[in-house]
Order: sequence, then C-alpha cells, then structure tokens
Amino acid sequence: MEFIDSLNVTSTPGFLLLGFFMGMLHAFETDHLAAISTLATRDRKQLIFRGAAWGMGHTATLLLLSSAVVLFSFVLTDAMAAALEFAVGIMLVILGADVLRRIRRSRLHLHVHSHGDMGPHIHLHSHEGDGAGHGHDHHDHEHPRGFPFRALAIGLVHGAAGSAAIIVLAAASAGSAWAALGYVALVGVGSIFGMAGISAVISLPISMAPKNVRWLHTGARLAVATIAIGFGITIMAETGAQALELF
Repeated sequence: MEFIDSLNVTSTPGFLLLGFFMGMLHAFETDHLAAISTLATRDRKQLIFRGAAWGMGHTATLLLLSSAVVLFSFVLTDAMAAALEFAVGIMLVILGADVLRRIRRSRLHLHVHSHGDMGPHIHLHSHEGDGAGHGHDHHDHEHPRGFPFRALAIGLVHGAAGSAAIIVLAAASAGSAWAALGYVALVGVGSIFGMAGISAVISLPISMAPKNVRWLHTGARLAVATIAIGFGITIMAETGAQALELF
C-alpha cells in the first residue's frame, strides 16, 4: 500500500499505473474470493485459468459500462448499482447451492473394508458419475477441459456490480475521457493478474492435500458453499431495498 500511496497520480502515467494496482487489490474483495472458491479444482493450472477468465469477464463489463458513461453520458444511478450488487448476491447463493449439489451428486460415503495384509479400515470415496456396481467402480476423477465460460460469466456479473465506484473515480480524476477509459482498462488488467494469483494461492492446499483424504476436501467444499451463500444473503439484504427503487 505504501508504494501505491507514493504514486504521482497527477500525471497520466502515474494515474494509469494506479489503476493497474487498484485492479489487483480489487480482486481480493470478499465476494470475489467467495465466488472463485466455488470453482476450486485439484488441477492447479485449470484453477489459475479460471481466475484469469474471471478477470477477463470483469474487464469486459467494466470497459463496456465505462464507455457508456464516459463517452455517451449514460447515467448509472445508485438504484442501478444496488440492483447489480443484488444480482451478485443472487449469484453467490446459486454458486454455493451448486457446490452443495455437486457434493451430494458425488455420492461421498464411508464404508469399512479390508484388502491384502491390511485389517479392516474406514474408506471414504466418491462414485460420482459411476454407472457400474459398487464393486466395479474405477474411482475415476474429473479432468476439466476447454475454456472456463462459467468463470467468465461470473466475472461479467462482478464487473457490472463493481463498476460504479471505479467509473466515478476514473471520470472525476482523469484529465480526459481516454485517460479515464485507460484507467478502467488497467483496473481490469490488474484484476486478471490479481485473480490469477489468488487462484494460484487457493490451489496450493488443494493440490498438496492427500487425494485419499476426501473428508478434508468435502469439509472444505462445505465451508466454501456456506460462506458463499452467507455472503450472498448478506449482500441481498443490504442492497435489496435500494434495488427495488428501480421499480
């Protein structure tokens, strides 16, 4: 923070550089962390890619709305901003509920068995997507593929909800419309790097945890789902009344 405070924001380069670092810090907001945590996977590269995709969606919406405000004098009212925040609350509840759904669908369960020289011991595992009988289960696991459009969509929603304060600061502080748009663009770029970095950190305990300790992963997923739903409900309660002013 001391480095950011020392930037000479009275110059255009300093102002634009401030946007980049503010974008990185913006990625650490609680609702952003809650959302990306619901997309956690054991594949570290995939999770980092999802974080970057979130940042891409966040950047796209920021640029779209800031262009409308700065270039075409679109008015983003307090009620509109509250409605967008309310939408984030709904999204977090849905994401948390989806994590719970996936936990249930994975058919995690405990049973006692023995094999080889080992005596009876407790084993917890998943039969997600398994069509064979219990004795023929191959314990396959998921390998996510393709572009993470879900993470991109979450970023699009977050970009819309967090745009109001960023656009106001850009428009009020910039010397020109293009400088304002440049600031917003670099906020978006900073958010891409910030969320990719956060995802890399989140992936460490997931990838390092023993694969056979499934209760640990299940507990972590339950915690993430609870936190996401809790934050979602809190945001909806805080912004609901103001959002209704649109109607």
